[in-house]
Amino acid sequence: MNPHESPAPAGQVPEPGPEHAPTRKDDPVDAAAQSHEDWDLKPPDPAPASAPAPGPAPHPAPADGAAGHAVTPGRVTPGDSLPRPIGQGPAAVRTPWRDPVSPLGGPVEPAAPDVPAAPVAAADPVLRPPSFRAPGPLPHVGRKAPAYPAEPTDVPALRGGDLHAVLLPDTVVDGGRFGPLTVRAASVRGDSHRYAAECRQDAVLVARADDLLLVAVADGVGSQPHSHHGSHGILRLLAKQVLPRADTLLGLLRAGAATDFATLAGRIVAAAADGLAQEAERFGHPPKSWSTTLRALLVPAGPGTAARGFLAVGDGGLLRLRADGWENLDPDPDGDGAGTLISTRTDCLPEAYERARAALITDTRPGDVLVLCTDGLALPLLKEPELRDFLGGRWGREVPGLAEFLWQAQVRVRSYDDDRSVVCLWEAPA
Repeated sequence: MNPHESPAPAGQVPEPGPEHAPTRKDDPVDAAAQSHEDWDLKPPDPAPASAPAPGPAPHPAPADGAAGHAVTPGRVTPGDSLPRPIGQGPAAVRTPWRDPVSPLGGPVEPAAPDVPAAPVAAADPVLRPPSFRAPGPLPHVGRKAPAYPAEPTDVPALRGGDLHAVLLPDTVVDGGRFGPLTVRAASVRGDSHRYAAECRQDAVLVARADDLLLVAVADGVGSQPHSHHGSHGILRLLAKQVLPRADTLLGLLRAGAATDFATLAGRIVAAAADGLAQEAERFGHPPKSWSTTLRALLVPAGPGTAARGFLAVGDGGLLRLRADGWENLDPDPDGDGAGTLISTRTDCLPEAYERARAALITDTRPGDVLVLCTDGLALPLLKEPELRDFLGGRWGREVPGLAEFLWQAQVRVRSYDDDRSVVCLWEAPA
């Protein structure tokens, strides 16, 4: 969630418009601060050089036009032999480079002196799946390309001893099968945070307890200095509250007990928020500096239960993709009821736990795709038809692999440069 300068009431934090231009921060580590041990990194004295051992002469590459050479699985291609990638897609397909191969696909051993080499047979071509797409940089939708680079640039540095921020990866991807469901999840640092060398403030969770699946996303509030602690902490504390109560929650979902589910979900969120506030204080931080949003889905295994439990605090998105298009299942309560007007303020934890929303989704059909996401993806999905067409044309047709899902989830839209976290649930077709 991007920073905003205007003050907000208690329990709410400002959320800006998507267009902003952060500057790089020059905040070197204080050499006087005892944040790590002083290690002696002096290199050892170099050993005397010895003459290299004679080795076999390199096998010459065949001339252009020679037959019997193809891309071989498991081979490492020299970097200077790679042509530039073409097209768009999650995996690399490049023009085959010339290299001796054996009939089994491995390298040819050098022939012994004065012994003619055996003829090289043609290797079978590498088969690509029907859904395979050519490689290339992340695509964008819209008339103008985003102003930021398409790939990570600077790496977050240690600031104020915040080791957690340094250790957070730029990108997380997860997924699996759960009964009739297929799950894909990703959390990606936004273009603006990459450019400013700031850590990812979003978080994503996929966890299960027996026959109950918990998926969740959290969006740390960018105007608060330690919100990345809040987003990752609230997901861990939510799982700590949900998983021991899996049997009770599962029974409520199977019975369709919406009122009882909402009551228990409210207690769970309150307990997780209280734990988050206590953790912030143990770190010596004001609880508000850990502000984060939260939204989660509780999904039973098995085809006999269509209900999915939903809970949320703050902004984000819950959308459903069906054959007839996209549907917003959680309209912004501060907007016009259709998700087209986005409020500039949002509830956040740990303060606004009493404003948690909980509901049951009971009209699930085979083939549905539920999309749970932070506002880094929810805003462009609701506002940009081209993005809905791009993702709907892919997620509504087939379940992608993990790498392809990550590539698809990162499709870029100008002015939307915040972190993105998304979990997709594909219901098995009838």
